[in-house]
Amino acid sequence: MPSPLETEIKELRDKIWYHAKKYYVDCAPELSDYEYDQLYAALTQLENDHPELVTPDSPTQRVAPEPVSQFGRTLHRIPMLSIDNCYTVQDVRDFDTRLHKLLSTDEALHYVVETKIDGVAMSLWYEKGVLARALTRGDGKVGEVVTSNVRTIRAVPLKLLTDNPPDILEVRGEVYMTRQEFDKINEERTIRQEPPFANPRNAAAGTLKLLDAREVSKRNLHFYIHTLGYMEHIPVHTHREALQLFKEWGLPVNPHSHFARNIEELAEICRTWQHRQNTLPYNIDGVVIKVDNLEQRSKAGFTARAPRWALAYKFSPEEAVTRLKNIVVQVGKGGTLTPVAILDPVFLAGTKVSRATLHNYEDIARKDIRIADMVTIAKAGEIIPQVVKPHLDRRVGTETAIVPPTHCPVCNGAVKKDQGVYIRCQNKECRGGFKAKLVFFASRKGMEIKGLGPKLVEQLVEQGLVSIFADLYRLTQDDLMSLERMGEKSAQKLLEYIAAGKNRELSRLLFALGIRHVGEHLAEILAQKFQDLQNLARADADEIAAAIHKADARKKDGKVGPIVQAIYDFFHSDYGRETLLSLQEVGVAMSIVPARPSVPKAVHFWADKTIVITGELKNLSREQAKKIVEEAGGRVTESISNKTDFLVVGEKPGSKLNKARTLGIRLMNETDFLAVPRYQPDIKQMELFNEK
Repeated sequence: MPSPLETEIKELRDKIWYHAKKYYVDCAPELSDYEYDQLYAALTQLENDHPELVTPDSPTQRVAPEPVSQFGRTLHRIPMLSIDNCYTVQDVRDFDTRLHKLLSTDEALHYVVETKIDGVAMSLWYEKGVLARALTRGDGKVGEVVTSNVRTIRAVPLKLLTDNPPDILEVRGEVYMTRQEFDKINEERTIRQEPPFANPRNAAAGTLKLLDAREVSKRNLHFYIHTLGYMEHIPVHTHREALQLFKEWGLPVNPHSHFARNIEELAEICRTWQHRQNTLPYNIDGVVIKVDNLEQRSKAGFTARAPRWALAYKFSPEEAVTRLKNIVVQVGKGGTLTPVAILDPVFLAGTKVSRATLHNYEDIARKDIRIADMVTIAKAGEIIPQVVKPHLDRRVGTETAIVPPTHCPVCNGAVKKDQGVYIRCQNKECRGGFKAKLVFFASRKGMEIKGLGPKLVEQLVEQGLVSIFADLYRLTQDDLMSLERMGEKSAQKLLEYIAAGKNRELSRLLFALGIRHVGEHLAEILAQKFQDLQNLARADADEIAAAIHKADARKKDGKVGPIVQAIYDFFHSDYGRETLLSLQEVGVAMSIVPARPSVPKAVHFWADKTIVITGELKNLSREQAKKIVEEAGGRVTESISNKTDFLVVGEKPGSKLNKARTLGIRLMNETDFLAVPRYQPDIKQMELFNEK
């Protein structure tokens, strides 16, 4: 029989869990924040006085006292598959038609439609009602164990509010961050001279990877459940019944869930949310449509990568109308002068936009865009805002033409139009161009000097601390601490990153130098051929051309092409020679690092295949995916053509997906990509894979 003290503690815990449910699940709090905090403080005091009575499911046990050393990995009992995407209401109608044929029924199918939160997929396991572990999606088959971090999310109950919990319950949902919290975190990162997160989803994903749960708890993550995963003896027959049961047990359920009795109601819900997507405090990128009846789901089954009973209706790229107040001219790493529109701030695809690209001055003239115009802006590939068109019918006569610059806005040097559409500063010592070069040099694909972003580069160049690449490696802690908002720890960490950058692969150094036309692929070719930068610097144009595919290096008349000429000119210019010499003096590695033993390319699935990637990959960076293919003897390109073997489709795919379908290019999602056998399978396996 429990003691009076144990009874008091249990009643206090139950009361706290009850009010947590009223706040996070029912959205109907019965206590003020102060009253809730008083209950929590009372429980904390009792547990501090009697640590032997602390249980893992107590509300006080959210944050682990010590950081974890690393995250383990565990198999999902049921794979966490992707969901097929569509972008039109007609696609939704086709989905309904396919399901009727598949299930051989003329009866109306009932659907549940939920907002598709742009967050991080998460699986929660409860054993006898207590949170046992939390897994990321991972590759769909194996996920990372991030239980200590998920326990810090206040919306996630550590125990279910039921006296008869199931032995095993798995629920799946989305961890996300509000836009307000995202802005706050990025402001703090900027102050600490850390690179800002690109969007709330990346911020949430980065937070879940922190090893110290105490730091995670400060970032105010949120969680909504959207799916029943594995269950044992749970008496539900529909998705709606499952959601209702979850709510009763204190689990946070997506409140924006709609029931559709037929295809017409389903189509109307999709159209409505297309226009409501920015009314929520967090980002959504579509809605998810699911068959409500669980038995019908079972009959519909799965493909190799997705359930047949679910579909994600993704929103089309959003547009907005605002006023173009002015333009500024940015100087790029190659001296390119790029006009950037300064706009009246407007929300676009869930973020506040006050700047957008105008591409080039020929594009401005062709569209007749003027300062003070009302313009339509959109997100190119849902990432980069761009000015689409002016609204000529809204002009009032005070608009002014945008005139191409006659001098560089940074150094006042001469400018010249190149053979294409771009205007370039001709001053090789232009500070504006050098700042852009320095940011590029330190980028992740280059020398990967973390923390060296545009704002810090601006200070380093303006204060005369860095005027050539090699100056980075001469910086001292005192130099860095003289900069605004740079403390001792931040300075030391940056110096460590700079030092680590001395020994990057030769191909990354070649790429980081910013030589015109030299991208990652060409940099790798040159590194493998010449092995040492001095060898490349001594090579003549014919030797360089011989190392590059002829179609890329030579014109049809047999003359040396612009790619080879640009490489040759760089290494035979005073600037190029001085750059190499100065980097060598500070100890930057100039020779290729011996390659690791690799899988024989001839037997690898990707050997001699050409791959294109579109959209965002969840478990790999583009660079990692590219490395997998290229180490196996394949090639990753940027554009779709008849020579493309596969298009790897991530989240938010662009126009490449439609082009691939038109050309009949084989498609695979990220799960398929990661499941590719490392060695060539037998013929039957290969046929099955290609059919998929």
